[in-house]
Amino acid sequence: MWDRFRPHHIARCLNEVDCGDLVERGIRGVLLDLDNTITEWHSMDILPEIEAWVAQLKEVGLLGCIISNAVTAGRVQPIADRLGLPWITRAMKPFPIAFRSGMRMMGTTPETTAIVGDQLFTDILGGNRVGLYTILVEPFSCSESIHTRLLHRPLERLIGRIPKDRPAQ
Repeated sequence: MWDRFRPHHIARCLNEVDCGDLVERGIRGVLLDLDNTITEWHSMDILPEIEAWVAQLKEVGLLGCIISNAVTAGRVQPIADRLGLPWITRAMKPFPIAFRSGMRMMGTTPETTAIVGDQLFTDILGGNRVGLYTILVEPFSCSESIHTRLLHRPLERLIGRIPKDRPAQ
């Protein structure tokens, strides 16, 4: 049961995810969380290194799609447009519908898709349920929604953030 919460890989931040390694693993498309993964929660700013990483993603032939639990497209669409990526709002992660919709948009399958996100209970659980290669990144900042801060983060600390490719200690 706890394996559903364990990512396959952990990186400090999005731009430390190795696009070449993803290609070698057979990944063709990457689903990306928005808040605290691409940009800080409620921010419109994108760091230059994140823009460079998305450019590298495309350079190596990978597709990308932003999936966000945001209710409106108000922040998601301008950021996605700036990065040249398709997007999905109201994802309702960890439920599988947005993960599957993102794969349809990219023309990928669970075996050829990765998800990168900062939360075990939305991004990683949802990705693992669908059979994706899951990558957990540290959140950009501690500024986040109240339910994430008061419910998800304490539970994450309780479970631990151990990747699947490293044995539990």
